[in-house]
Amino acid sequence: MTTVLPAFTPGALLRGALVASLWTVASVLGAPPASFVLAWFGVVLAAVDLRHHRLPDALTLPLAAALLLLQSHRLGGALLTAAVFGGAHLAVRRLKPACMGGGDVKLTFGLGAALSLPQLLPAAILSSAVTLALAALKRTRAVPHGPGLLAATWALTTL
Repeated sequence: MTTVLPAFTPGALLRGALVASLWTVASVLGAPPASFVLAWFGVVLAAVDLRHHRLPDALTLPLAAALLLLQSHRLGGALLTAAVFGGAHLAVRRLKPACMGGGDVKLTFGLGAALSLPQLLPAAILSSAVTLALAALKRTRAVPHGPGLLAATWALTTL
């Protein structure tokens, strides 16, 4: 009997290696559980956003629920930071719709739950820096903001 293994694309192998690397760093640093959840969802969401310029609700909403659940010990603070971080991005979306997609706004409400109030400004600055770096690497202005948001939140919750 011959066993047939599924075909793995180079992209799938790269995403798997990236998740494993992020989990290893989080584990070595004794990071909170939110770091591991952010690593997995972050790699998948960033890949989807980079390829399709979309952040599907099927991934952003479970991420938000998981991050909120993991912050149940500080539920009031998590709801506050989610509202502030998400509300700030919603304001940008309302004032300048071309600058930010609706998926980015929904994502920030979930990501805000994993951050503390003092981390919100560094998260906004770091996520913008990552997005600008992506734009420079791709030599285009049409870059998604989701990967920057996810990378910044993972870094701030892990390091």
